[in-house]
Amino acid sequence: MTATIIYVLPGLLGLAIVTAILGVRRLRTGDPVADRLRRIRTADRGEADAALEVAGRPLPWWVRPVAWFSWLLPWQRNSSILRWELAAAGYRHQDAANVIVGMRALLGAGLGLGTMYGVGTYTRLVGSEVIVLTAVAALVGFVAPSALMRWKQKVRRDEITLALPDALDLMVICVEAGQGLNAALLSVSKESTIHAAALAEELRLVNLEMSTGVGRTQALRNFALRTNLDDVRSLVAVLVQSDKFGTSVAQALRVHAKSLRVRRRQRAEEAARKTPVKMLFPLVFCIFPALLVVILAPGMLQLVAALKGM
Repeated sequence: MTATIIYVLPGLLGLAIVTAILGVRRLRTGDPVADRLRRIRTADRGEADAALEVAGRPLPWWVRPVAWFSWLLPWQRNSSILRWELAAAGYRHQDAANVIVGMRALLGAGLGLGTMYGVGTYTRLVGSEVIVLTAVAALVGFVAPSALMRWKQKVRRDEITLALPDALDLMVICVEAGQGLNAALLSVSKESTIHAAALAEELRLVNLEMSTGVGRTQALRNFALRTNLDDVRSLVAVLVQSDKFGTSVAQALRVHAKSLRVRRRQRAEEAARKTPVKMLFPLVFCIFPALLVVILAPGMLQLVAALKGM
């Protein structure tokens, strides 16, 4: 009975952990089919327009106290580099910098003071050890918002990179049908709202900048700066050169879309070749020990029983 519990208990524990993770993910993401149907129903308005409208809205009441603490780090909330990084992550609210700086201050101070109180009260560590743990906790709290922002930037860039070749094909069709580049960008942004909301938002913003008087070259370069992607920078270079020298935009876009599709396939092949190396560590540290326990445990139990009998 004891041996049976030894084998069954880890399996039940693992099943409980997997079930909890799937449940949390389900609550966080919702039904993907329902989300896609909702985006299709609201496609006339567009999620890109809704995301751009957020910039002028007031902050929710529960976020305002966090933004208020940004005065503790004034050199960061006024940084233009931070605003560009937030734009690359998709946060365009005028007070987004204040919110993330306030989060840094609150998390850094809160985790630092909490660690100092908890470690100093409930442990027997000396003063220097408490100071080191407090500094580490404060550093983790200060860096955590930046790490979240970097992760959001990566997700957004991956989405734009995957959707860009198809968007260029659609842009070629629009240009060859007689539309200008501005109208083609607007059409592509509307059509890409459902499956590539990030790219649609960026293209819509480019069109809005050109509509407000910003030059086409500068608006396209701002697009490259916001996304910080090599594919987008090369696309902007192609569009700027075509506009400068008067060459065919449709032909340039067609050739560039083909090259981007080749790059996308090469990146997929590279990721596939990296898979065996990435699987090595879970196999060695997670699967092989469990297999060894399952295979060797009965023999070890019999050996121990035999030795006790001798």
